[in-house]
Amino acid sequence: MRFRTWPVAALALCGLLLLVVFSLLTASRRAQEIYTQLDQLNTHHRQVDAKLRQLRSHVHLSGIFVRDYLLDPEQSAENRQRLAEFRSTNRTTLVELVALTQGGGDETNSNRMATLQAQLDEYWKAFDPLFDSTTAGELARASGFLRSELIPRREAVLAIAQEIELLNNASLDEERAEVAQRHGEFRSDLLKLLWQSLLL
Repeated sequence: MRFRTWPVAALALCGLLLLVVFSLLTASRRAQEIYTQLDQLNTHHRQVDAKLRQLRSHVHLSGIFVRDYLLDPEQSAENRQRLAEFRSTNRTTLVELVALTQGGGDETNSNRMATLQAQLDEYWKAFDPLFDSTTAGELARASGFLRSELIPRREAVLAIAQEIELLNNASLDEERAEVAQRHGEFRSDLLKLLWQSLLL
């Protein structure tokens, strides 16, 4: 009785086919993990960057409203209301920014966020005495107050926001390096899998 080789060949081919399917599913899963990590990283970076830009925008616009007030004190009630709205929005943005940056566990970033929060509180509180000026002499003193108090506080706030942005960019670079390393390991595993399949 002659030994038939086709069942053995069929079993071997089925085994190889199952191995290829398993390899492809594993590769697809790992590629999806890398893509998800990269997408989350980019989304987080964009959100932090958008909040920082919004904070800076509020600080710059508050300076414009103060300038408008000094040029036309008759509009003080309207400018005060606008500043109150910006202050409220600014606080909300800051809370959202703190929530976004807390996940990393970075002590330096936490300290910078606390400093930014304190500086912003001082900056917005400094506006209160400004709108109590009514006479020309008081307005002249308000201009001096603007130069000596508000502008340095504004510059301090913007400097801290810049530092946080630099930290955010550095964190993005580190995460991208980690993703690139995982991508390299993934390619290496694919090559190993290819050679193993070819040998089989």
